[in-house]
Amino acid sequence: MSIKVKVCGMTDKKEIKKLEKLNIDRIGFINIDRSKRNVSLNKIHELNNVLNYKQTSTLVIEPENPYEVILKANQLGIYNIQLHSLNYSEIRYIQWLNQYHYCENINVTKVIGLHDIITEEKKKEIERYSPFCDNILFDYIKDGKTGGTNTQIPIKTAIKARNIVKDISKSTEVTLAGGLNCKYIEENKEYVTCFDRIDLNSGVEEAPGRKNIDKIKEILDIIET
Repeated sequence: MSIKVKVCGMTDKKEIKKLEKLNIDRIGFINIDRSKRNVSLNKIHELNNVLNYKQTSTLVIEPENPYEVILKANQLGIYNIQLHSLNYSEIRYIQWLNQYHYCENINVTKVIGLHDIITEEKKKEIERYSPFCDNILFDYIKDGKTGGTNTQIPIKTAIKARNIVKDISKSTEVTLAGGLNCKYIEENKEYVTCFDRIDLNSGVEEAPGRKNIDKIKEILDIIET
């Protein structure tokens, strides 16, 4: 399978163990107060301990500064970090700190919110972040916030955003998020598989934080055939 899959917003140990048996690239834990899938750092520690392969873990946060990123990464031993805040200068600072980080380097995913079209201002935002992040994740933005919107980005808009990143930095991975479900993936498979990774969350849930494993398996079947 060329395209990788992340499942985000995990809150249940049994579901995590089931996911680990599937072809899942990353498993995300959200530590953001405004999220319906928010879990404490102590709970994330418990959930992460269930995993046999902890390198799949991703910590999703909305930090006030780069130091909070370093602190939480070291506290949990999770070094895939998904950021719903911080400007590109602060992200550059995290990358600079990686040179002196005594543990693993922090792998930075920056979330960029998209509407139905890409304005010139949004294009500049994407271009600004692309060289300094390991991964750019595109999610639909509502009321100035990204994450858990259960709203899909029009696929042609998503592809245009993906191409902007790759034109700037081919090594930067691009992830598509935003209410992805079986119907959207199946109808747009030709385009979806152009991304490095898809992020599954609200579109495969029974309730916030509780995933339908059968829906995830169905999506895996679609992208693997």
